[in-house]
Amino acid sequence: MPEIQITEVISEVFEWERPAVWNGSHIYGYGSLHKVTVRTNEGVSGVGWNGGTAAVRPQRLMPGFVDYYRPLLVGRNPFDTGELITDLWEKQIKILGASGLHTQVLAAIVIACWDIRGKVAGRSVHELLGGEKKRIRAYIAGGYYAAGKGLSELADEVRYNVEALHATAVKIKIGDPEAGFAEDIRRIAAAREAIGPEVDLLVDANCACDLDTAIAFARELAEYDVYWFEEPLPIYDFEGHRRLAEVSEVKIAVGENYYSKTDFKSIIAHQGAAVFNVDVAICPGYDVAREVAALAEEAGLTIVPHGCQELQLPLVAGVANGEMLEYYPPEVDPIRGDLFAPRLLLEADGMVTVPDRPGIGFEINDELLGRYRVM
Repeated sequence: MPEIQITEVISEVFEWERPAVWNGSHIYGYGSLHKVTVRTNEGVSGVGWNGGTAAVRPQRLMPGFVDYYRPLLVGRNPFDTGELITDLWEKQIKILGASGLHTQVLAAIVIACWDIRGKVAGRSVHELLGGEKKRIRAYIAGGYYAAGKGLSELADEVRYNVEALHATAVKIKIGDPEAGFAEDIRRIAAAREAIGPEVDLLVDANCACDLDTAIAFARELAEYDVYWFEEPLPIYDFEGHRRLAEVSEVKIAVGENYYSKTDFKSIIAHQGAAVFNVDVAICPGYDVAREVAALAEEAGLTIVPHGCQELQLPLVAGVANGEMLEYYPPEVDPIRGDLFAPRLLLEADGMVTVPDRPGIGFEINDELLGRYRVM
């Protein structure tokens, strides 16, 4: 019997309206998702995707990269994801560049191949990645800037996340130049007062600070018992991260915009972070993300992946040093609440349970999503 082979790669883009929110660097308007379906000669299909969270990327450009990759994929074994990454990424750097939208598209393809691998084996991707934990703690990502959203509204949001959604950790944004340093400190104070002393408070600047501002923030954050300071600086300012980490009493978290093991090795060499927010839909899928997790473990660091929780859950719960899951509640985007099945919810103790279904463990609601197809 011939080995399993890829026969077709399908790309679809979906967009929907939602209220705009922003962080220190970017405004997030419409919601979007780029879906990749990989079909095989055995009749087993896998699905991967980009999007489905608060982030907005130019996903209408992504089908062009699928068109480029398709002839390099058809006839290949979807289980050979390591070889696919070498051939479609490392050997294409001269043509496509080292990283960018094309690498994100490759991530969706690789994720779909892992979905196929799990379905064929009758095992979850979580189990294939190590299956270390059946349940894992989650923190709620939110606290965005928005029109008409002041300190009272921010406090109401994080309080709701704790009291109604069972979060034991919440994250808010800082770094918006229009807000300014003093206002952001008031935001941090309001959030801490709203959630009380027992809940972990995380802050995220989304690379919006220079080193002096980041150091000033770090000195204040300790006063409010902030758990981590995420993406304080431009991502490749490795020396700046080293200098910040030296003086910060608060953990530094980075990595959602790193594509390669080399990026993570560089921040390790500079001792610039304590937590890696590796994203399986940014670096090229589970293969590279698992290797990054191993690098982090060897260095004594934890991983708390960034982005779409349905994709990140198999990784963070699959490896020994997975610490928490980033969780976007339906309140961030009402459409996403019904976009994936089973619906992932925080349980009474702030934990989530990993589905044991074969493959990724979650299915996209195609009936709902189909209403928003644009390509």
